Amino acid sequence: MSAQRRQLLRMALIGMVAACLPACRDEAAGLAQGDRFPGFPLPYLDGRKGLFADAAAVPLVVNFWASWCEPCRREMPSLEKLSTLFPQEELMVIGIAVDSDVNLAREFSLQYKLTFPLLSDSGMALSNGVLRIPAFPMTYLLKRDRSVARIIAGGRDWADREMVAEIEGLLGARRKNIEDRPRKDESS
Repeated sequence: MSAQRRQLLRMALIGMVAACLPACRDEAAGLAQGDRFPGFPLPYLDGRKGLFADAAAVPLVVNFWASWCEPCRREMPSLEKLSTLFPQEELMVIGIAVDSDVNLAREFSLQYKLTFPLLSDSGMALSNGVLRIPAFPMTYLLKRDRSVARIIAGGRDWADREMVAEIEGLLGARRKNIEDRPRKDESS
């Protein structure tokens, strides 16, 4: 192999590694820990208009996803589980689909039986324009005042005990107390 060809291959490899680096960071380029998350108007997937910022002053887990994104697909069941672990006055999970075809995002939400609020950023005005998100999934843990507690790039098991404990610690949210609920045989 010629020296010129080796040099070209080396440059191509460096370019590929550099292109992947933003997805490995724990922070998106447009927002940093401690910044206030923008109150950006987005429609819900079911067609209602609104702002996710309309939600009461509760901590939020805001997850940007796409139906074509394999890590997004893998983490969705655990995001759904996370949304059931906390009362809505303690923590809300909000999904923001970046699919250009809103119907694909709707089908995805039906397939995965998602019950948490889902919004659409089909034109990517928030995800690319304001936040400059380099890769999906990207998740923002927001405190009650909408300041960013943490930015998490890539998929996670959101229902994992350590992840739930981190969310509780960072956001001051309290899980539902399963032990206090009456058992089926005690409630009759």
